[in-house]
Amino acid sequence: MKIRTKLIAANLFIVLFLLGSLSYVFLKRSTDMAYETIMENNLLSLSQVGSNLDNKLQSYEEIANTLFLNSALDAAVEAKYDDLRDAYREYFNYYQPFVSAVQTTKDIYHLYQYTTNPMFVFSNVFLIDDEIAASEWYKATLSSRIGGHWTAPYPNPVDKEPLFSFRKRMNNFNPASERVVSVEIKLKVLRDLVSEESKSKRFLFLYPDGTMLVDTALPESAYPAALHDVPSAAVPAAAPVPGLSRILAEESGDFAYEDGKDTYRILFKTLTSRNAVKGMKVVAFVPVTELMPKIEQLRTLAIVLFVIAFAASALLISLISVGLTRRLTELAYRMKRLHKDNFESFVEVRGRDEVAQLGEMFNFMVRRLRELIGEVYQSELNRKENELRTKEVELYALQTQINPHFLFNVLNMIRGKLLIAGDRENAKVVGLLAKSFRMMLKRGGPTITLAEELEFIDIYLQIQQYRFGDKFAYEIAIDAGLQAIRVPKLCIQPLVENAVTHGVELHPERSTIWIKGEVEGGKLLLTVGDDGLGIQAERLAEIRGWLEETDGLASDKHIGLRNVHRRLRQMYGDGYGLTIESEIGLRTEITMTIPLDHEGGERDA
Repeated sequence: MKIRTKLIAANLFIVLFLLGSLSYVFLKRSTDMAYETIMENNLLSLSQVGSNLDNKLQSYEEIANTLFLNSALDAAVEAKYDDLRDAYREYFNYYQPFVSAVQTTKDIYHLYQYTTNPMFVFSNVFLIDDEIAASEWYKATLSSRIGGHWTAPYPNPVDKEPLFSFRKRMNNFNPASERVVSVEIKLKVLRDLVSEESKSKRFLFLYPDGTMLVDTALPESAYPAALHDVPSAAVPAAAPVPGLSRILAEESGDFAYEDGKDTYRILFKTLTSRNAVKGMKVVAFVPVTELMPKIEQLRTLAIVLFVIAFAASALLISLISVGLTRRLTELAYRMKRLHKDNFESFVEVRGRDEVAQLGEMFNFMVRRLRELIGEVYQSELNRKENELRTKEVELYALQTQINPHFLFNVLNMIRGKLLIAGDRENAKVVGLLAKSFRMMLKRGGPTITLAEELEFIDIYLQIQQYRFGDKFAYEIAIDAGLQAIRVPKLCIQPLVENAVTHGVELHPERSTIWIKGEVEGGKLLLTVGDDGLGIQAERLAEIRGWLEETDGLASDKHIGLRNVHRRLRQMYGDGYGLTIESEIGLRTEITMTIPLDHEGGERDA
């Protein structure tokens, strides 16, 4: 037997033994580590779900505690009113804004309060009658010693959507009070906490007595029907919970379970942060089949690596035995094809002799050339990317303008906080401003009813009165039969603003602004007047000239009047628009003329 054959056979045997041993150890260790890592990740996921559940429930408990600790709200609900209108006033000016503010900032379905005060009963405040007093949930709430309790799921009587509630007795300021607050939340809020994790696992949220709150394997349609204020009995889980007694008895842990088809790893954790949730359980069913693909991947990878390593070793040994000449030939061949292979041409380095060193230097040179070319190419890409990002930032800046709806919501929030603080005067002004925003944001065509326009004008004048105090009064005298007529949107407001700015603001005495309307010759005449300073004859002639300007370059004053005048001319024709009459020191009246038989001036049906 040739020495070359003996060397090849001996080396192959050694390589086979070593690679086989290493592959087995690698596979065993990697499998164990993969299983441990997956279980650790599932435990961390369970802990995160438990923390999210705890935080979510705590946020709703804090709402009930806010009502519990608010002396002003307590006094409003408990007070004995001589006149029912006083109760209505307290409710709509104080209690309802508080509830609305809470419901807009929290994901709450309903906030109900049950009271023994018959004078303070509204849409979300119910009187405790004999039926409620005899209900199990009411008795449980009164007897609770842990600051309230959470109910089992029950369906909304309207759309049958599952709900759950936190209920708390309101006896902080009056220990004998039997009032109860109920914070109702959609069960979907808790299901969303595990919407992603539940795609591969089953999650359960259990009360300390084993009552099921959420079972991701149970569809929402499976919840039984029940009255909204009388929770049903414990809703059964989608399938029996194995080891339930162990789960309820222990703080946390995990154990294996096999249902005949699949094998699961059941993990559970207990909430202990507060009395209201103490003992609640978060349970996860992790199918072992979920772990097998990863382990199979490791096994396949180990086999592939073993085959590759053995084949490479056999080839390497054979090539070493053949000699060095073929390595030199390969090096020369690679050098010739370097450019054609786009600098991807490398030689396989074998051994530690001079030929191997030459091969390493060649590979280093190829890598370095490729890196240099790549740096130049990447630099150009980065430059173009920076230009693109700059344009994207500019586009984003244009898109992120202040949303008027956001301002409307913020104004309502400010109004609610002002009401809570007792600053009703400022709250009224903020409410008027928010209402004006809502009317301006209202969608529609170019025309609205005269009633809608007058409502906006009334709000605008109330805000101006708050600004100027008793400096002026106003009256709107338009027959109710005319208020269904459609007029151009925001056509009267510039006239009223002109009267405030030029007729009232500079007048030293108290003034009056009036708005009247009449029908004459098939036309609607709307007049806005004031008894302020009036307009001198020369100035009046100049203003009338501005109204007729068509190029818009004569003056930038009274642009609001000119815009209204142009809108009316464009919509109805040259026979319509604005006319101005004034007597110095006595009055100024601006009359708007629009047709009754035009599409834009017809009455609403």
